[in-house]
Amino acid sequence: MPSQNLNLISKRISVYFLQHLQDELNKKNSDINKFDGRTSTEINKQIIENLKNLFPNLEEEPKPKFHLFRRWFKLNQFPIPYEDFITEAYNIIFYARIKSLLDWSENSKQEFKQVTLSVFQKFNHKREGFSVSNFLAFENNMRELIREILKDLNLNEKEMEVWQILYEQSTFYQKTVNEFFEDLLKSAYEESERLLNNILPKQVSEELKKYGKVEPIFVESATVLFTDFKGFTQIAERLSPKELILELDECFSLFDEIIEKYGLEKIKTIGDSFMCVAGVPCPSETHYIDTALTSLAMRETLNKLKEDKEKLGRPYWQIRIGFHTGPIVAGVIGKKKFSYDIWGDTVNTASRMESSGVAGEINISETTAQLLKPFFVLEDRGEITAKNKGSLRMFFLKRLKLEYSLDENGIYPNQKLLNFLTKKFSRGD
Repeated sequence: MPSQNLNLISKRISVYFLQHLQDELNKKNSDINKFDGRTSTEINKQIIENLKNLFPNLEEEPKPKFHLFRRWFKLNQFPIPYEDFITEAYNIIFYARIKSLLDWSENSKQEFKQVTLSVFQKFNHKREGFSVSNFLAFENNMRELIREILKDLNLNEKEMEVWQILYEQSTFYQKTVNEFFEDLLKSAYEESERLLNNILPKQVSEELKKYGKVEPIFVESATVLFTDFKGFTQIAERLSPKELILELDECFSLFDEIIEKYGLEKIKTIGDSFMCVAGVPCPSETHYIDTALTSLAMRETLNKLKEDKEKLGRPYWQIRIGFHTGPIVAGVIGKKKFSYDIWGDTVNTASRMESSGVAGEINISETTAQLLKPFFVLEDRGEITAKNKGSLRMFFLKRLKLEYSLDENGIYPNQKLLNFLTKKFSRGD
């Protein structure tokens, strides 16, 4: 279409738009209501200025035959009267629409799209009365009203061509709006998935979504680990609530990274206690070794954190770690607030390993020690009395044996150990 025809229809639509913008300046709250840091008055004055720069002598054009936006409001059946509704966000989009119509090139299309997306990202599209279908219906009504404006231009044989471009622009706008809400829906879905997977193990959340419930499982052998901070209460009393949360978050976030590395599942935190398990819900033949490596990494991490805090003169915690291996039951409890948990005497014994331990040490049961002794250096503590458990033989886990250690401190496994474990369990030993 010749550019003069595009200019003609853009200019005529602008006459109707200008009438609306001038009304906007007289509406109540126009100097109070703000969008993107500017008042409605500031935004609409700027649009008027831009419109007049785009079309000099615009006010000398024939007056509108009807009030475009009043009729639009009536068709949309808005719950708020036209006089009480500020439309600065839509005005920004409508000006971009007029501007893009001057040539309707690929560049102008993309500029129109970016303005639309920018506005939708900033205004409150979540408020009551708005939905995707609403916005699409609003545009259908505006398109038909603009078509009425064009009938007065007497374009004759060009009218169909004009209408095709306007229809294309309208469809392009609706597609942009639809894509925006689809992206919102996708982001909301991904966020809900992320939150659910933070609460529940992935395979458990998949079972819950598929069947609406999760069947409890019995695991013959898993390893449960507990940590606790010595002197937590005394140090906590010296910290503000915000400082306390930040300190705990720092430590537990580091633990989250470690257990993810070694394939353990976080169960819960209770105050300063951190609880996790290996071998649940994903079975693992190396669960006790994975837990041992996790505990060594946790202790090493807290020791480094302690050194840093000492240099800064800040309080620090010393960690107690304990774990035990045995059968457990695992499942999901709750209907409104889901919680993945584990039960059984193994859990109770693991807790006693932690509470019967010593700050800076990793305390383990005799059962676990027998599994770990081929690979790790252990210290026999003898019989220790544990609350509600009587006397239990306990061991300190010190480090990896030299032949299996990547580092001199015996914290990280070398390739020899990893290769050995792969061969051992692939044979079913």
